[in-house]
Amino acid sequence: MARRSTWRAILTAAVVCLTTTSGAQTSRPPLDGPAPNFALTTQQNDRLWLTQLRGRAVVLGFGCAACGACPEIVPRLSEIARGLDDAPGRRVFFALVTLDPHRDSPAALREFGRARGLRAPAWLFLTEDRAGQVEAVTRRYGVTVRRTGERVEADCTVTLIDGDGRIRARYDLGALGELDRDLRALLGLPASR
Repeated sequence: MARRSTWRAILTAAVVCLTTTSGAQTSRPPLDGPAPNFALTTQQNDRLWLTQLRGRAVVLGFGCAACGACPEIVPRLSEIARGLDDAPGRRVFFALVTLDPHRDSPAALREFGRARGLRAPAWLFLTEDRAGQVEAVTRRYGVTVRRTGERVEADCTVTLIDGDGRIRARYDLGALGELDRDLRALLGLPASR
């Protein structure tokens, strides 16, 4: 009986420890803290580390080409990018990490961007080349992803990273107007009309 209680206590402690560790991994990195680095594959099938974009701002979002998660992010970010003159691809990059890497191959992401007039280098559509890479990135950025069969849903947040690789702000879909304002200020551009 004592042995059973001891094992029960050990099992309970392990579950609590794992739950606490898992929660810590999915918490968001702090504002003004360093943006967690990662390496994923672009729509051109090139390996890209986030740190390779240092010196320029990065607007980092999560979504997918066909799954329906966060469908409003790309059109809204595209609208913001169009208003930045020649800054996209030079002083700022718009990066979208797929939440459906099984369907969103580099070729599928390239076609997704092409169909919307969103081309590299301004637009970086990112997927994994090894299972689990996208999941690790979503955990490091605190993005909750829910899968039900083929359906994928997620927290529709966008992160603004400055040229020093620090997280300046996070925005939900309703606050993307603030992203436009903050990004313009970061780039030294006049406020939009």
